[in-house]
Amino acid sequence: MEGKTKKVLIIEDSENILSLLEAMLSSEGFQIETRENIYNIVHDLKQDTPDLILMDMLLSGANGCDACRDIKMSPELNHIPIVMMSAHPSGELDCGGAGADYFVSKPFEMDELLDIIKKSVSMDTV
Repeated sequence: MEGKTKKVLIIEDSENILSLLEAMLSSEGFQIETRENIYNIVHDLKQDTPDLILMDMLLSGANGCDACRDIKMSPELNHIPIVMMSAHPSGELDCGGAGADYFVSKPFEMDELLDIIKKSVSMDTV
């Protein structure tokens, strides 16, 4: 990656998956922020905007697709690439309909996910 360190926000409510993603992306030189929920997400993102959002579709008590849709409807935030993840059978269709830029099925291949993330942040030249 060239230039400044890219910031990735990971929104995942599974501690194991969150720790794995955080370790993998940190070792690749990304600055990582984490959340376990999507409460106040649009407001919070306007205060501290990441270069990419990596978000689980099904979060405790919430649907990541709703947050994805809200982010993509915000003129200040809709440029942020969003990679959605899920093991749900209709996950790819649901996440695509919500405006996600990429979808990764769980369980995922680490190399595949990393390639998508690197591709997404290098395209983000807004």
